Amino acid sequence: MKLASIIVLCLLLVSAPAATQTTAGPDSIPPASSLPDSANTHQGIYPGRLAIVGGLTAATMVGIHLYQSNGWWKDNRAPFHFQEDLEYGMWVDKLGHFYGTAAGAFIFRKSFEWTNMSAEQSLWFGSAGAFLFQTFVEVQDGFSAWGFDRVDFAMNLGGALYPVGQYYWPPLRDFNMKFSYHPSDLINQPGGVGFQGQKHIVFDDYEGQTIWMSVYVNNLLPKSVEPVWPDWLALAVGYGVRDVATPNPYSIVMLSLDYDLTKIIPQDSGFLRVLSETLNFIHLPAPAVRISPNAVWYGLYF
Repeated sequence: MKLASIIVLCLLLVSAPAATQTTAGPDSIPPASSLPDSANTHQGIYPGRLAIVGGLTAATMVGIHLYQSNGWWKDNRAPFHFQEDLEYGMWVDKLGHFYGTAAGAFIFRKSFEWTNMSAEQSLWFGSAGAFLFQTFVEVQDGFSAWGFDRVDFAMNLGGALYPVGQYYWPPLRDFNMKFSYHPSDLINQPGGVGFQGQKHIVFDDYEGQTIWMSVYVNNLLPKSVEPVWPDWLALAVGYGVRDVATPNPYSIVMLSLDYDLTKIIPQDSGFLRVLSETLNFIHLPAPAVRISPNAVWYGLYF
């Protein structure tokens, strides 16, 4: 998934300042998803906070760039070229680009909100920031053996625009991508699906990753049935791969229970709101069944 998983690990670091919001006063800016469409809380950007966000963002991006340079690009430089690889990671990588850009947009949005930028401006600047950085990574890939992957580029764009769509069209808020991971047997093993100098680590251990689409069922049920279904209980469809480093990889499809943590964690402080929204990017352990290629039941699956 390259950058996508790294962004998730940076989530708490970069969004940590936003978690210091209180419940009252000029610092209190509810999440964009909870604001009326016409809401505008802009009261002037705090320069000190903007400088902190800029510094943390720059340091994080430099660190990620250095990691990428040493892990992917250093030994694989080539003239710029386009190259699509639809088999790499059997689309876990592609879905990871969508998910990772959406997660990056969340990081930026929350950070900009902490500077007292309006919710709508934070949304657009956040999505633009995540997309531009992912594009920078893709251009760097273009000068390596990987090549600039236009499908990756399209998935990055989709991930950047998805939270924008959720903001302006509320029904989309009931459909959210999540991520879960458990180490596969390939972790830390050399050779595999990558290029020279690579070995399987968390970020490209596709066999251990599952990408989920979580559906907040309660909001979609008929009014006669809705009271029976708990507000916090969701359903999720997951996609993963197995035997990815062998000649015969195959995909799996999972169906699992899931949770909307904004309905479980109290929302009476800025910290708790950010915490619940952050955790909602992760599929927490829950009962699940693998429905393809054959049925396997799990008491808890992560």
